[in-house]
Parts: sequence; C-alpha cells; structure tokens
Amino acid sequence: MITLRQVDAFRAVMITGTITGAAEMMNISQPAVTRLIQELERALGFDLFTRQGRQIVPTVESRLFFDEVETSHLGLDQLTQSAANIREHKEGSLRLVTIPSVVTMFIGQILKAFDTAFPNVAVSLEVQPTQRVFEYITSGQCDLGISTLPMENPAVVSQPVLRGQSVCIFPKRHRLHSKAKITPKDLEGEEFISYRSDSLYRHRVDQVFSKSKVNRSLRYEARTTDTICKLVANGIGVSVIGPSFPGVKLESGIEVRPFTPALHGDLALLYLKHRESSRLIRAFSETVVQTLRASRPRN
Repeated sequence: MITLRQVDAFRAVMITGTITGAAEMMNISQPAVTRLIQELERALGFDLFTRQGRQIVPTVESRLFFDEVETSHLGLDQLTQSAANIREHKEGSLRLVTIPSVVTMFIGQILKAFDTAFPNVAVSLEVQPTQRVFEYITSGQCDLGISTLPMENPAVVSQPVLRGQSVCIFPKRHRLHSKAKITPKDLEGEEFISYRSDSLYRHRVDQVFSKSKVNRSLRYEARTTDTICKLVANGIGVSVIGPSFPGVKLESGIEVRPFTPALHGDLALLYLKHRESSRLIRAFSETVVQTLRASRPRN
C-alpha cells in the first residue's frame, strides 16, 4: 500500500533533483528518504529513478507518475506546432520554458530583441514553476530554459546570466518602514504570504525562519512572485521573495528592503549539453545576455 510519506519523499526528490535536497526539505536523513523511495517502488511495481554516477535520474515511469496528464497534452501541442512550422516553411523553431517571474520582468524585451534578429523563427513559450523547468529540459519537451538556480544535472548546461538575492516586501506605511534591512525576528507574528509548498525557494525561506525560531502566520500562499506582490500591495501581508534582480521594478504599493540572511540565486540559461552547437540556442542565449546586460542600472 502506498503511504503519504512515501509520496512526499518522491515529490521532494523530483522537486530538488537529489536525495540530499529531499532530505533537507523533509528534515529527515538521506537513508530515510532512500528507504521511502524503495518502499514506494515496491508498492508501484516499477523503478522511479536510475543512477548515473552520483546523480539520480527519473525514469520514464517516474515522470508519467509525477504528471501524466500534463505531459501527454504537451506532447500533442508539440506535434501541432511542428506541423505548422513545416507547412509554413519557417526557418526553424525554438521551444522555450521559463518561470513566471521572468515572464513578468524580462521576457517581452528578450523576445522583441530576438524577433528583430530572427524574424522567421517560431518561438513556443512554456511557463512553469522553477522545479519543473529542469523536467522540461531533460525530457526534451523544450530546447532552452531560463530559470533560477541552484539546480544540478550533469546533462544540462547552466549558464548564469544575472545575480539576484532575496528581499522582504511589505505594504506602504507598514511598521517596518523605518528599517534599513529586515531579519527573520522583525517578522515575528506577521501575516506572511509564502510561495506554494512545491516551491524549492519556499523551503529555503522556511528553513531560515525555522533556524531563527521565528513564528509567522502562514494562512496565505501563491504560485508566483507577481501574485505575491499584488497581495502585499493590497495589505494582505508581508513576504520574502527572490531572487530579486537589479533594475527590476516591483508592484506599486509595496516597499522593498534587503533580507538577511541573504538567499542568493542566479538567473541562468539551461539547455542540454548535446545541444550546445545549436545555432538557434546560441543565438537566443546571446540575445538574453545582451538584453539583461542592457537592463541593468548604470552607476
């Protein structure tokens, strides 16, 4: 019989990509995670992961178990797009997956610049949470990803393009207004808006507050940074978001302060190693780097 704890362990491994990361997320030992995964595999009747050196890689059955319906629908969309590209004699296509915050902050500028240089290339844009971007790249569902790190996979090239770190946001005229920076203790008892529970960044933030022994009111959670900012702007609560990048303007109606201890994170381009020679991937990567460089504030 499958238990909830076994499913939680499987979910944690899929989100973090490692047994170590899953153990940290669940606050249990690595052997305990391994044992739960083995028990789940016996209950299901198929392997969920294989080992490649020190890395574990999800099996095909594992990915189907994780999100069968979404994967099958995406496959049909890819076939439709491929047929359209052939019919319309377009000069190639690029399947891009990115996270919601990149869509809000940068994707318009990036695609506009790329369209100027490659007007006949079709771009398919998929928007997914951070923990799903690697799945879309490693499974071949998308050619290129733009997401935040840390993420590790020997088959994937991670090219950092922008440095960011966590910030605390709160409504205008909040009691925190006078503070130059915010620590966990400053948020004791505050109504706190978290990322969804399947977010790796959510667990990094929770660990900081747990280590500081600070209690927050955790009634609200949201999938994207943009949504969290809107809730804060309407006075629903406060939050720690990230990574926040230089030059990016957040929702009006909120104030922003550095959060310490800082949770750093890079924005990175992601693609499979065997695709490094792809003309379109190289061209799009150059466009991303140039566009983000131009968006940085000048001192």
